[in-house]
Amino acid sequence: MEKTKVRWSSSIVIDFFLVNLALILTYFTCSQLNFDIIDQFKQIPIFSNVGTYPLVLMICAVVTLVRLLTFVCFRLYKPIWQYAGVKEFRSIIYAVCVSGLVLYTISAFFQRFDTWSFFLVDIFYNAFIIGFAKFSYKLFREGRHNEVALPRTKVLIVGAGAAGIGVLRELRSHPEKGYLPIGFIDDNLQKVGKTIAGLEVLGTTRDLTYIARKRTIEEVIIAMPSAPGGKIRDIIRQCEYRRCHFKIVPSIHAILEGKVSINHIREVKLEDLLNRSTSPIDLAEISKYLSGKRVMVTGAGGSIGSELCRQVAKLDPELLILFGRGENSIYHIDMELRELDPPINRELVIGDIRDNSKVFQIIKRYRPHIIFHAAAHKHVKFMEAHPDEAVKNNIIGTKNLIDSAIKHHVEAFILVSSDKSVNPTSVYGASKRVTEKLIQCKANRNGTKFIAVRFGNVIGSRASVLPNFKRQIAKGGPVTVTHREATRYFMTIPEAVQLLIQAGAMGNGGEILMLDMGEPIKILDLARDLIRLSGLELDVDIKIDFTGLEPGEKLYEELLTPQEGVTATKHQRIFVAQLETIEEEQLLSQIDELSKYADSLETDGIIAKLQELVPTYEPNREFVQSREVENQENIRRHLMSSSQDTESTEPSDTDRGV
Repeated sequence: MEKTKVRWSSSIVIDFFLVNLALILTYFTCSQLNFDIIDQFKQIPIFSNVGTYPLVLMICAVVTLVRLLTFVCFRLYKPIWQYAGVKEFRSIIYAVCVSGLVLYTISAFFQRFDTWSFFLVDIFYNAFIIGFAKFSYKLFREGRHNEVALPRTKVLIVGAGAAGIGVLRELRSHPEKGYLPIGFIDDNLQKVGKTIAGLEVLGTTRDLTYIARKRTIEEVIIAMPSAPGGKIRDIIRQCEYRRCHFKIVPSIHAILEGKVSINHIREVKLEDLLNRSTSPIDLAEISKYLSGKRVMVTGAGGSIGSELCRQVAKLDPELLILFGRGENSIYHIDMELRELDPPINRELVIGDIRDNSKVFQIIKRYRPHIIFHAAAHKHVKFMEAHPDEAVKNNIIGTKNLIDSAIKHHVEAFILVSSDKSVNPTSVYGASKRVTEKLIQCKANRNGTKFIAVRFGNVIGSRASVLPNFKRQIAKGGPVTVTHREATRYFMTIPEAVQLLIQAGAMGNGGEILMLDMGEPIKILDLARDLIRLSGLELDVDIKIDFTGLEPGEKLYEELLTPQEGVTATKHQRIFVAQLETIEEEQLLSQIDELSKYADSLETDGIIAKLQELVPTYEPNREFVQSREVENQENIRRHLMSSSQDTESTEPSDTDRGV
């Protein structure tokens, strides 16, 4: 506080002298133009008998007081001027003009209407002198740094928009980093050949290779936060061809908030190469339905669940209930939420959604308004081997939550579903389709609206291929891909959760909302990109092996069945799937039978019942049968091994002393 007062007082003293300097220059300039302000005021009766020097002091005092008061009103003593920009310069111009208008109004009050030329010149001198003084530190500081730290790395900025200009400003503000901006490239042809912030737009992205060679570019900074992955992938290929290092400014939110800095420029990540563009989120809408509410997240320690907790915590809920089975994962997300400022009111619950009594008691105790149901077994291969677990966890666990939500008047229940529920070939996909049917048949019960949100793979989740690829690359390879043509839809975890929360605000009950997943990506391309981004060369440092499709896997994922129509919503990335009417009593009866098969581990019964529940389900029965045979053989070998161990440890007749 004391330092602030000292800074204010010193700035006001400096401006006192600058304002009077401008006034003196104005007086002499106007005198050369045969306009004497002193003579003008001496013609006013009340000043006619005042001496010249007292009148000069009086005019100086009034002008100085008006100027300084106006500067205070326009907050010219708030900014730190070495970081000032256009906004601060505009404030100076406004303050000088307004104070000049006030001074002219005062002179007009004394019938001196011809003084406008004097105050116009005074405005010019004040704007120039005050502006130069305020920005002099910034100007001389940048010039001095440029002399001391000679830039070495020649940089080309891809994107001449807000992000690119922000990058240029940061590079110039930090010459000690050793960067020399050479130019922009941008696909807007109207910008090509023009200069922006003193830097020329040299061409389009198609010219990158030529420009990089001609200008001997050493590093490329990609400042196109909304560019699709295909465009970024093409830029990276050109950079690799010219052996230029490349970095990226990824965050559109940082751009919008004016937070572009050196710290936002980072290495390119795999998420940047997704064939997706950024879509706006209606924060006002989602805040309205979550702010001040009690929100429960199941599977809160998982990839989707933990990100749900992070984003819901930002929307000021009354209470956030983290429900999960894994104590370690719940512990980690709790430690992260504990560091929030302001702190978030939360409750941790270690429990299993299959435990009907626990689920009912927890929902009864905390009375959540909103439930995000993200808990599920997701590994396709494991669910093929253990279909009973898919039934108990994914279907019965979801039914427990739905029944409890209805009984305790939960406002909204949002199910996290999967594109694998469409024409499923896996037990996991079939189980998720059954949960979608449960949502549809309940629709809107007892004031609770039920919504299912269907989307594809989230890159970076624990169930995705990415962690496995990274582990294989770290070991030196090979990277294993199931099939050359295997294709999946991908989105980042934060975007998936943002759209999931947005969908929850839009649904009326009974809908299956689909997220626009963009263009599908080949798993093979994903592996190649990750190898390249790791600084390694394909087939030289790391090889790719093809292992064949896993049990239950499909070559291509689908978002809709042929029978489903789709309707657009007010959000450009969310759609509504129109599905058939579900007969509730029949569905619940079939689920009861399915539960009995799961309890008795009858795999054939589970598969048959799932086919009855989901007619489009086409299981890999050969795998199921071979797995059963393999399990039986393993059990037989284990029993034989145990028997042999028992025989070998049985004492012989000699040992017994016979």
